Amino acid sequence: MDGLNTKTIVRINKYIFLILLLIGCQKEELVVPDPVEPPCEIDYSTLQTGINLLTCHYESDITPFVDYADKLGVTLAHLGSFTIWSGHGDFNNNETSDYVMVPSDWTNPSVNEVVIVIDDVIAHAFPNPQTFTRKVTVTDLNQDGVDDIVLFGTGEDIADSPGDETVVIYMYPGGNYSISEIGTSSGYYHTGAVGLLDGSNLSIIEIDAQAFTKGGFVKYLTNNADQWIESETNITTHYVARTYQSELYDFDRDGILDLILGGAEWEEAWMETSPRPVQWRTHILKGLGNGQFDIENPTLLPIIPDWGVITDFDMYDIDGDGSTEIMVTRSTGKNGATALPIDNEFYDGILIQILDQDSDGWYESQRIEQPSSVLPLKTVWAYNTMVYDVNMDCLLDLVPQSDKLNSASYAPFNTIRGLYYEQQSDGTFKTKYKS
Repeated sequence: MDGLNTKTIVRINKYIFLILLLIGCQKEELVVPDPVEPPCEIDYSTLQTGINLLTCHYESDITPFVDYADKLGVTLAHLGSFTIWSGHGDFNNNETSDYVMVPSDWTNPSVNEVVIVIDDVIAHAFPNPQTFTRKVTVTDLNQDGVDDIVLFGTGEDIADSPGDETVVIYMYPGGNYSISEIGTSSGYYHTGAVGLLDGSNLSIIEIDAQAFTKGGFVKYLTNNADQWIESETNITTHYVARTYQSELYDFDRDGILDLILGGAEWEEAWMETSPRPVQWRTHILKGLGNGQFDIENPTLLPIIPDWGVITDFDMYDIDGDGSTEIMVTRSTGKNGATALPIDNEFYDGILIQILDQDSDGWYESQRIEQPSSVLPLKTVWAYNTMVYDVNMDCLLDLVPQSDKLNSASYAPFNTIRGLYYEQQSDGTFKTKYKS
């Protein structure tokens, strides 16, 4: 080793060690890792029948966990009437998810806006003519390939409120929009839905939860040559006095849309003296065509005592068995509870009920409970639930959503930020949080 310095000797020893190691490794079978598969992408249209693609229930371009408050630059108060409603779609036909935000405050309507976000950039912002928007629906009303927006408004959230007129916002391929109030009268519209009710043109059904004081029948509006023609269903306004949520969906797959209705799911004494029956149970009305429904034979759905406030319906074949499941999103509510939020009694908490169908009707197959970390919080409830594959494993997950759940600046909800329920291979759900 004459002439070799210490560093050189150390380097040679390392090389000898590596050679001996490689010789020994030749006796072991070389393991080649499996190729990494691309993320799973679900074709949500395969989970629907064709006619259901033309209802507002079906939103293929959803994006969960959006921080609406941050996008608007607003701070959410702990309690109050200010709410950010939202809806998702494709507003410029480039197959990229967009969304609309509708900040509303019936005590201060001057702040009410419609803010449309296209390709993650605020493209339009303009005043909202409604006093208080209560539901946002997105669907392609005029079948031009671009999603449009429908706003159902409650108006002042008080007894005998005059309500709002329904607002339609047409989005056009060039990026422009037009806005108009439709119908001949306003109403206390907590909810409504869009679908093929009468002929080949889309209709908007308006569910007025206080119209029973005026009498009459539930109305629907059908678009004909850019004119909205008002017609009546055979559903009395007394019947829907407790209805706050609705969707059109072809449950029996006969090509005619049915109507699912829910709201305050408990009976009260005044209903016994109502001039006409009030249906407080969550239920499905079979569609008969031309805006008519089988109101004599409602399909009643399972109740959950003390969890009687229905906040959303979602219909998908969530477990891939070829049959539709109903996901009912609930918050607390029961007979005798005050109209204001009370811990664990009214508008507090998140519970998702999954219903399956058999020969005897619909039954509860799963009940997804909220995590214990929700209990100490105040007025936690989900305005809707998104059915979305969060972890791209081709198993649909459930994502409860609201403005406060999404807002990173709303400190009280820090312990449940990004809450979702991840579907497991056995069809059950595990509580997870999106970081």
